Amino acid sequence: MNFCFVILHYRTADDTIECIASIEKLDGVFNIVVVDNASNNGSIEKVEKLVGNRQNIYIIKNNKNLGFADGNNIGYHFAKNDLQANFIAICNNDTIINSDDFIQKCKELYEEKKYCLLGPDIESLIDHGHQNPMIVSEPDVRKIKKEILRYQILYALSKIGIFDFLKKGKSKVLKTEKRDVLLELAENVPLHGSFIVFSPKFIENEDIAFRTGTFLYMEESILFQYCKKMGYRTIFYPAIKVLHKEDSSTSSLFAATKQRREFVFKNMIQSLKVYCDIFRDT
Repeated sequence: MNFCFVILHYRTADDTIECIASIEKLDGVFNIVVVDNASNNGSIEKVEKLVGNRQNIYIIKNNKNLGFADGNNIGYHFAKNDLQANFIAICNNDTIINSDDFIQKCKELYEEKKYCLLGPDIESLIDHGHQNPMIVSEPDVRKIKKEILRYQILYALSKIGIFDFLKKGKSKVLKTEKRDVLLELAENVPLHGSFIVFSPKFIENEDIAFRTGTFLYMEESILFQYCKKMGYRTIFYPAIKVLHKEDSSTSSLFAATKQRREFVFKNMIQSLKVYCDIFRDT
């Protein structure tokens, strides 16, 4: 079966190069698709100069930044339709695969479990917490709408310059917790969006990987609700390991705290609206 890795690149060439290097150490045959989300800082040219002549590596350059979901969907579409991939692993460029038999284990578990989505053990290199499976509270639509309003107020306060004088609240919707390593396989759980394997069963039925309508944040929670709606099995598989540097691409974009938080507020509002719609339909 044809295995393909999709890496969403944005501005940080060294991370993408290290991610590719970790994939190239794996056992088995595979393709790699690097999708540049309009970095416009010379970073994708650095990647292209180093790996662009390799026959199993394809580089796609978006004309504008499409965000996380739609940027990854470009790579997913190319892997599915142009490369005829049966397995598509979508990974952040700041991830490093730490299991040489990654491909073999994904295929073997698929034969046994017929999963749609698989998530490895992802260890953060920031706090060494384990990000899979995600621990997510599942609120009702009323609470989601309240959270949308809260972010709208915070965004407005930041815009008019009085946010710093007020107490910063913490999100009560989709609150995630740091977890210790989970050693057992778990089924039908939410998977962290930094690294997800999409199986032949999912690829056969779906033309996109992530639901559209967001730019950044909550894509994995939205995807999990969609999987529940469709009856798609998700699996956390601790036998395969991935290291995650976390947020290097986003961090490279912002120097000012005000600019960064307004980016977060604005995109959380949009993501919560998409989540609300899909949560209401499940």
